Amino acid sequence: MPLLSSHILVRTHAFSLLTVAYYLLTAPHTLLSSAPIWLLGEAMSIRPAEFAPEHLTINKPQPKAFRPPALTAARAQPPAPAVPGTESERELFALLALVLLVYAIGQFLFAGDLAVVLASSSPTPAQGKPSSPSKSSSRLGEELHTLLSAQSRWLTLAGLHVLGAALFVFWIYAFHSHALFGSDNAIFPSALRLANRVTFTAGLADMLFWGYLWTVLKEEGRWVGSMLARRREIEDEDEKYGM
Repeated sequence: MPLLSSHILVRTHAFSLLTVAYYLLTAPHTLLSSAPIWLLGEAMSIRPAEFAPEHLTINKPQPKAFRPPALTAARAQPPAPAVPGTESERELFALLALVLLVYAIGQFLFAGDLAVVLASSSPTPAQGKPSSPSKSSSRLGEELHTLLSAQSRWLTLAGLHVLGAALFVFWIYAFHSHALFGSDNAIFPSALRLANRVTFTAGLADMLFWGYLWTVLKEEGRWVGSMLARRREIEDEDEKYGM
């Protein structure tokens, strides 16, 4: 069995989406201009996003601002803090946060089917064999159908996520990165706003998570198969020696 089960991974991912949605509502530019996004974008030579101004600079001396002496004794009023982002950007962040919120709630709820424990079919060292297999066969069938159906659904979803995210990440790196061609080579100029280091980081993180979840689900499926094989062996031995 893997170190973390699939339902724990899915619910952890759901909580991560809720955290991202919170930051998109409260401090979007702090999230979108964070150090991991900046480092990955610089390493892969991907342009920054227009809606996420770069606050991190390296080896760029900041000029000292010259302030003339005050001509009057009145104190200069401090400028009002500007609200980051335009109205359309704030609406976009709020809509994206709502989508992430709904998606995270759906993941959290539907991940419960992956937590089905086939306790009646797995012998413990103290028992040596499952107790009352004839009485628990119907219960085992229901649990097994629920678990295998959930694993099949999540495997399909994980495969689609990995495929879509991999194509998206490759598209950004191949056609909008300075590392390969030295400049942006956009097939469609309007797609230039979508191809940036923020979306590249989000796509790469999505691909890595769902790829790891896919391997965990496959491992759990093999574990269920081996567990059922052991159960059949125990039942065959009981029928053999019981006769």
